[in-house]
Amino acid sequence: MIMHESVHCPMMNSKSREWRVFLLASSRREVGYEGQSRRPRIGPLPRPRCVRRRISKVAVVCFVCRSLPEGDRSKERLNPGIRQKQYGKMNIGPLTGIKVVEIGVALAGPYCAMTLGDYGASVIKIERVGVGDDSRHWYPHFEGNVGHYFASANRNKKSIALDLKSPEGLAVARRLIAQADVVVENYRYGALARAGLDYESLAAANPRLIYCSISGFGASGPRVTEPANDLFMQAFSGGMSLTGEPDSSPIRMGLSVADLGAGLFATIAILMALQARNRTGLGQRVDTSLLEGQVAMLSYHLTQFFASGVPPVPGGSGSSVGVPYQAFKALDEWLVIAVFNERMWADFCQAVERPAWKDDPRFANNDSRLLHRPLLVAWIAEIIATRPVSHWQKLLSRFNVPNSPVFKIDEVVNDPQVQARDMIVEVEDSRGGIVRMAGLPIKMAATPGRIELPAPRLGEHTASLLQELGYDLDDIRQMAAAGAIGLHLPDDRNDEFANA
Repeated sequence: MIMHESVHCPMMNSKSREWRVFLLASSRREVGYEGQSRRPRIGPLPRPRCVRRRISKVAVVCFVCRSLPEGDRSKERLNPGIRQKQYGKMNIGPLTGIKVVEIGVALAGPYCAMTLGDYGASVIKIERVGVGDDSRHWYPHFEGNVGHYFASANRNKKSIALDLKSPEGLAVARRLIAQADVVVENYRYGALARAGLDYESLAAANPRLIYCSISGFGASGPRVTEPANDLFMQAFSGGMSLTGEPDSSPIRMGLSVADLGAGLFATIAILMALQARNRTGLGQRVDTSLLEGQVAMLSYHLTQFFASGVPPVPGGSGSSVGVPYQAFKALDEWLVIAVFNERMWADFCQAVERPAWKDDPRFANNDSRLLHRPLLVAWIAEIIATRPVSHWQKLLSRFNVPNSPVFKIDEVVNDPQVQARDMIVEVEDSRGGIVRMAGLPIKMAATPGRIELPAPRLGEHTASLLQELGYDLDDIRQMAAAGAIGLHLPDDRNDEFANA
């Protein structure tokens, strides 16, 4: 039984919105309905008698922004604890109901798909039989042989192992994608098209499909077929030319910024395409690349070059935005001081007991301080070196001057603020081991994200997903024997597939 009513969405400005009504039956099976746009009526939705009689729980959320309507449910929108108490185990994340098929390796594609899964999407990861994602095998491993790299980008997913070069494996992939909302892939440009998984043929069977490709150089241009990875792209895009100390050898940024950046841009692209589909009813192909992500992230370095005509060069821990704006060696450890406006400069001069610097024409404003950077940095370094980091932290913080020790990873994970924001979490894997990793960076009051699944074993869900697609046990045994699929079964299902 489905009900439909129009209400006012408090999170959106438009007066005409689509709403989805989720009904949770006693079987805990969720169904959804996309309502047509109508004039709003402020107030909670009534429940018809048929719904009250047959459906145990009802949740109403905006189809566009997933907020709850105004009226009697406004407090629930602001307090997720109330909503969860009322609706029990019903999980309505912002992307609940969205089905994603990922065909990805390493980081950019898997990170994108994991982000979608963290906020409610159902993600199925297609992997190679017997091998899986290359990052499964990268040292070090957690207890239970879970690779650290794979674990970092593959939670909240189910794994199905398919040989896409076999007709049977390819047919399974096409059936999965025919039911999907989104495909995420980060193979070399054209690789999936050659395998028969191109956008055009898949969209013919599923016009609502959003097909997101992440490649090294994008879907056009003279380098379209060339391979690329994070280190390559940090060099090619110019980012490495900005990193390190002046006159030093090129230095790679510690974070995999090209891979992670492309994964996040792809996530944004998918969300925009889903929003466009809400209006048109049709999916589309979207593509991004490591190159485009890195050139976009050059940001003010590009405009600085176009404004001055001078290519930026490495500045160590410093920056062209101001002085002091870098790391200084204290008596014991390194301390970052980040002054970026005149108020902070005046407060800094007071903190280090150099009030005369405020009136010195060489340091009167940011431009003059940048012009005399070497002299000013040398003077500041002499002062900071006389006391430990803890001394300067207390003093500078009292004057509201931004400063921070240069923490190591073991210090970051134990920081009270990091812990208060649940940014380090423990996830139990399928063998009972504990995997510690980064938590969810976006907190949503009414539709929070969740970590519900650990990084999967290779082919852990092959059998169950095939059964959901309508394959019987004989079909699965035959495909496994032929090498078209790979199975990783829990102990309690080994007998069921003994002949596989």
